[in-house]
Amino acid sequence: MNGLPERVEQQVQRIVESEGLELVHIDYRRQGHAFLLRIDIDKEGGVTIDDCSLVSQQVSAWLDVEDPIPAEYELQVSSPGLDRKFYRTSDYEKFVGRLVRVKTSKAVRGLHVIVGTLKQFDGATVVVTDPVVKKDPDYAIPLADIKETRLEVEI
Repeated sequence: MNGLPERVEQQVQRIVESEGLELVHIDYRRQGHAFLLRIDIDKEGGVTIDDCSLVSQQVSAWLDVEDPIPAEYELQVSSPGLDRKFYRTSDYEKFVGRLVRVKTSKAVRGLHVIVGTLKQFDGATVVVTDPVVKKDPDYAIPLADIKETRLEVEI
């Protein structure tokens, strides 16, 4: 979290949850001469512009009063998007049965990118099924070897 005070993350979490939303991720990083504080929120059925606006107003008001960030920053509140990135192990549990794209640091059966249905997750290994592969369609991927996982947009 590149220098963001822990109490900021905790307060953002409280604000988001008080509105019945899920805090997906907070990103705080240098952008040009200032910093970007990006907050991704979600809820069942997806977030609306009104949800983002409400959280933005509340977080902004708290930041203005408390002034916990010493640098100049831009605040953005948004949805994680249709191709949502996984940040926690609970994301794997939540999205079992959904189409995913997994990028790995070590090749799994010769591949570094595996697209398929998230079949299962046991806390240490992710199993992705590729229905195109007829013989042995399941790819067991150690969590430690995963660089990035995202939901794949299903059309």
